[in-house]
Amino acid sequence: MEYRLLGSVRVRDADGREVPLVRAKHRQVLVALLVSAGRVVPADHLVEHLWDGTAPRSARGNLKTYISALRRLLSPEDPAAAPIETVGDGYRLAVRPGELDLLTFRDLVRQGRGMLKAGDTRQGEATLRRALLLWRDDPLQGLPLTHLLEQIAAGLGEERLGVFEDWADARLDLGLHAEAIGPLRQCVRDHPLRERPWGQLMLALARDGRRADALAAFHELRTRLVDELGVEPGEPVQRLHRRILAGDADLFLDTAQAASRGTHDGEEPVAPAAAPSAVPRQLPSDAPHFVGRERELSRLETWLNPSDGSPPTPVVAICGPPGAGKSALALHAAHRAAARFPDGQVYVNLRGAMPGVRRLDTGELVGRLLRTFGTPGSEIPPDVDEAASALRTVLHGRRVLLLLDDAASIAQVGPLLPMTSGSTVLLTSRENLAPAAPASHVDLGPMPRDDAVAMLVRRFRSGGVGFSEKAAERLADLCDGFPLALHVAGARLASRSGWSADMLIERLEDESGRLDELRTGDVGVRSSIAVSYTALAGSGQALDREAAQAFRLIGLLRVPDLSLEAVAALLDVPPRTAERIVERLFDARLVESPTPGRYTLHDLIRLYAQERGLDTEPPERREAALRRVLGFFLATTGAAVRMIDPHRLHAAVPEVPQTPKALPDREAATRWLERERPNLLAVVGQAWDGDTATAHLAIALALNLQWHLAVQGYRHEMLWLGTRSLETARRLSDREGEAQALAMVAMAHHLLNHDEEELTCLHELLDLCRELGDALGELRALGNLASACLLLERPAEALRYAERQLVISRQVASPVGERYALMMAGDAHLQLGSTDKAVATLRQALRRAQEADDAMHEGMTLRRLGEAHLAAGDAATARTYLRDSLARFDACAQGPQERSEALVALARSSRMLGDLDEASRHVAEALRIARESGDRHDERRALRVQAEIHDQG
Repeated sequence: MEYRLLGSVRVRDADGREVPLVRAKHRQVLVALLVSAGRVVPADHLVEHLWDGTAPRSARGNLKTYISALRRLLSPEDPAAAPIETVGDGYRLAVRPGELDLLTFRDLVRQGRGMLKAGDTRQGEATLRRALLLWRDDPLQGLPLTHLLEQIAAGLGEERLGVFEDWADARLDLGLHAEAIGPLRQCVRDHPLRERPWGQLMLALARDGRRADALAAFHELRTRLVDELGVEPGEPVQRLHRRILAGDADLFLDTAQAASRGTHDGEEPVAPAAAPSAVPRQLPSDAPHFVGRERELSRLETWLNPSDGSPPTPVVAICGPPGAGKSALALHAAHRAAARFPDGQVYVNLRGAMPGVRRLDTGELVGRLLRTFGTPGSEIPPDVDEAASALRTVLHGRRVLLLLDDAASIAQVGPLLPMTSGSTVLLTSRENLAPAAPASHVDLGPMPRDDAVAMLVRRFRSGGVGFSEKAAERLADLCDGFPLALHVAGARLASRSGWSADMLIERLEDESGRLDELRTGDVGVRSSIAVSYTALAGSGQALDREAAQAFRLIGLLRVPDLSLEAVAALLDVPPRTAERIVERLFDARLVESPTPGRYTLHDLIRLYAQERGLDTEPPERREAALRRVLGFFLATTGAAVRMIDPHRLHAAVPEVPQTPKALPDREAATRWLERERPNLLAVVGQAWDGDTATAHLAIALALNLQWHLAVQGYRHEMLWLGTRSLETARRLSDREGEAQALAMVAMAHHLLNHDEEELTCLHELLDLCRELGDALGELRALGNLASACLLLERPAEALRYAERQLVISRQVASPVGERYALMMAGDAHLQLGSTDKAVATLRQALRRAQEADDAMHEGMTLRRLGEAHLAAGDAATARTYLRDSLARFDACAQGPQERSEALVALARSSRMLGDLDEASRHVAEALRIARESGDRHDERRALRVQAEIHDQG
C-alpha cells in the first residue's frame, strides 16, 4: 500500500491503483489512524476527530460502519486482511516502511539533520531536499477538517516549514545562495511574518551581490511587522541587517570553503580539472532570463550531479508539449552540472521539430559525436550499431555530458542508450521518452503562475517595458504559462516602445486572434504547435492520421478535460481503440494526461486544435461528434442520478445509442458526477446553440443534473442551466421541456432565497402542467408552492397546496409525492399552532420514508419532528430526533440547507436543556453553513437563536 498525507489524502494499492476514498468520513477516519500509524487510537478519540463534540447518538455504530468500509476499500478481496485491526476499544493501522509518506519524510529529516550535525553539509542538504520533495501541497488538502484535524494539519505544516528552513541554511552553507533565492522568496510570500526565512533571503541576496535587494527585503519585513503586529524585527535579523549595511566581509563564504563542506574524511571536493584544448565545451549560452522550474532542476541535479558522489544517471529525459521550455531547462541544468563532466559537454540539435528542416538521422548523429572526440571520418564504421559501439569505446573512462536536443523519437537516439558509466545522455523531446529513462525523466508543462509572472517581470524590466503587477499576472495567464509564449510576448513589447503590457493584453483577450499575436519574427506559438500536428496529419501511418483527426475534434469541444469513455464517444470507436489513438496524441505531447484515463489540452494548443477543426471538419461532422459526447454524458448522468436517489422525480432520458459508463454504486455515481460536473456544464453550454437534435439533448442533460446540483449546493449553476434550458425549450416549442425547466428554475430561486421569483415560476408551472395534463408535474409544483409559502410564514395557504398534492399523489400512486405532501402538511400544522396534528402527520411521513428506505425524506421528517417537540416544550425528545436527522443526512450526503436547519433546532434544544456550550457550537456551525451557502433564511434563523443563547448566558 501507499498512503499519502503530504498534500491531498490519497491511497494506492499494491498494484499502484488509486483507492477511491469518496466519503469525507472515510478519509477523516483514515487520517486519524495514519497520523498515529502503528499505535492504538481509542474509539472515543476517533469520534472526536469526526464530530467535534457534536456526535450523534449513533456515533459508535457509524464509526464501526466507516471502519468496515475502509477495510473493504483497502482490501477488496479479503477485508479481514486489511491493515486495520481492532485492539480493545480502539483501532490500529499497521504500515510498513516506505508506505506512509509522513513517516518517510520524518525518517529522512532525522537522517538529514544528523548529517548536518556531524558536519556533512552536502549529504544533509541532499537528504533534506529529498524529504521536502515528498510534499505535493499543504497537508490534508481537500479534507473537511474538524478542530482536531485542523490542529494536525497545522502541526504538519509547521514541521515542513522548519525542515525547509534547515534545508535553506544548508544550501547557504554550501554556497548555493543564488539557487536558494527563488524558494526563499516563495516561502516569505507564504509566511510573511516569519523572520528566519526573511533573514535567509537577505543573506542569500547579499552573497549573490545584490545588497540593495537584501536591504529592501529587510525593510519589507520591518514594514509588515510594524504594520500588522506593532513590533520591530528580532535581534538576529537586525544584526544581519547591520552587517549587510557595513559590508562585513566575514558575512560572505569563501568559494573553496563552501565547496569543501560535506566531504568525507580523505575525500577531496570535485573541482573542474584543467581542460586540454581538445575537450569539447559545446553548450550554448545559458538562458539570460531563466527563472523558476526549481522542482524540476532539483530532480535533474539529483540525476546529473548526485550528492553522494555516485556516478550520474546514464540517461535523463525532459519531455513536454511545444513551447514548454524543454531546451532552456536542459541547458540551464547542463550548465549547473558541467563541472561534473570535465571530459566534455557536447550539444547536438537533432532537429526533431524544426519546420522545413530535415531531421538528423542516427548515423549522422553518431558520426558527428565520434568526430567531436577525434575519430577521423574515414575510420567511422558505416553500420550505426558498430559506430555506437566505437563511441562507447572512445568515451570509456571519461565523464562526458551529451545534450541531445529536440529528439524526434526514441529510435533516433536508441543506439546511444545507455552510454558508458560516468557519462550521461540528456535528451529533450516533444515525444514521450519515458521508456528510455523510466526513472529519470521530467514531464514539463506550463510554468507555475508565480514563475511565469517572474519571467515576464524580469524581461519587462530589462527591456524598459511599462507594466503593473496585475498586468503581468493577466499576461501570464493569457500565455498559458508557456515559456515560448511568454518569451514572444516579452519580445513583442520590448520591440514596441509605444506599447504597454495592457495594450498587448487587450489584443490577446480575443481568442480568435491570440495565436496571431503570439508571434515575433520567425518565432511563433502557432508554428511551434503546427510542427507536431502536421507530422501526424501527413504521416503514412493510419494511427497518426486518426490521432490528427481526434486532435481536431477534441479541440472543438469546449470542456476542461475528457475521460477515455468520452473520447470514445466523440470518435465513435470502442474505448480500447480510442485509448490507442489518444495515447498517440499524448506521446506527441499534443494532449496531456494528468491522471490515468483522462486527457486535456493546454489553452494555446486547444486554440490551435480548434482552428484546425473549424478549417478541416465539415459542419455536419462537427455537430454529430458533439451529439455523440452529449449522448454519452446524458446516458451516464441519467443512470447516476437514479442510482444515487431512486426516490426523486427525475427528468426523462431520451433514447441515445451511446452506452453509459458502468457505475457500481451510489458513491461511484456521486464521484463521477462531481468529477465530470465542469465538463457537463461546459458541453451543455456549447450545445444549446446547436441544431434541434443537439439542443434537445442539451436540455435533457441539464434537467437530469437538477437534483445533483441542488443537493451539492450548486445553486447559481442550477439557475443558469435552468434559465438557458427554459429559453431553449421555448425556442423549440417544447412544452414538456419548458415545464421541467420551469421547475428547475423555481428550485434554483428557492435555494437562492429569491422568494418572489420562485412563486412566479411555480404559479406559471402549475398552470402549464394543468394545461398539459401532467399530473406528476402538477403535484411537484404544489409541493414546492407549499414549501415556499411555509418559508414566507403563510401556513394556511401552504396547507391547502399540501393537501391537494396529497390527493394527486395518491391518485397517480406517487409515494415520494405522498411523503413530501405529508411533510409539508405537518410543517403547516406546526406553524398554525396545531402541534398534535403536526406530530401525527409527520409520523405518517416518517413511517412511509422508513418503509421506502428514503434516507433524505427520513432525515427531513426527523428534523421536523424535532421542531414539533421543541414547540411542545419537550427538548430532550427533540434533541434525539434532531441528532438522528443529522445522522441520516450524513448517510445520504444531503445538502447544506437541511443540515443548517437541523443544527439551529439542535442548538435550541441544547439551550432549553441548559447546555449553552453545546448550543453555541451547534449554532456557530449552522451559521457557517448558511453563510457559505448564501442562504439568508437560514442565516436569520441562526442569528436569532445565537442571540437567545447569548441573552441566556
